[in-house]
Amino acid sequence: MTWLAYLVLATSLGVGLVGVVVPMLPGVPLAAGGAVVAAWIRGFETVGWTPVAWVVGLALVAQALDIAATAVGARVYGARRAGFVGGVIGSIAGLLFFPPFGFLVGALVGAVGFEMLAGRPFEEALKAGVGAFAGTLGGVVAKALIVIAMAVVMIPALA
Repeated sequence: MTWLAYLVLATSLGVGLVGVVVPMLPGVPLAAGGAVVAAWIRGFETVGWTPVAWVVGLALVAQALDIAATAVGARVYGARRAGFVGGVIGSIAGLLFFPPFGFLVGALVGAVGFEMLAGRPFEEALKAGVGAFAGTLGGVVAKALIVIAMAVVMIPALA
């Protein structure tokens, strides 16, 4: 059963990494769920509860970082409420019309557009848009690193 546990873990981590970049897939939750299933297959008493708790904790941190990174990135670069709203709407529109990476460009375009609609000059709106883009990209990188950390925690635990 060890090989099945490793197969489940590897598949879920791989899909999880893809899901970090393709927002239609809940990447980190899939990776965490696969890690828990792999621990169940191998036997929780064999794997231990500590690695499982670490994986669940990392998944929660990843979700919080994803939200915080976009907000902090936009705020540092001077985005206002309109920029936040535009960034979210732009991310969704970009994802729907230009998958898989349209969400990044959509965050930039949406934040700039909404900031300009709110009356900000183009230069300020562009700065806010760059912040939304940088924050979104930072969230993607953070989630990818967390999925890798899940692998580092679980692979030795399954042995």
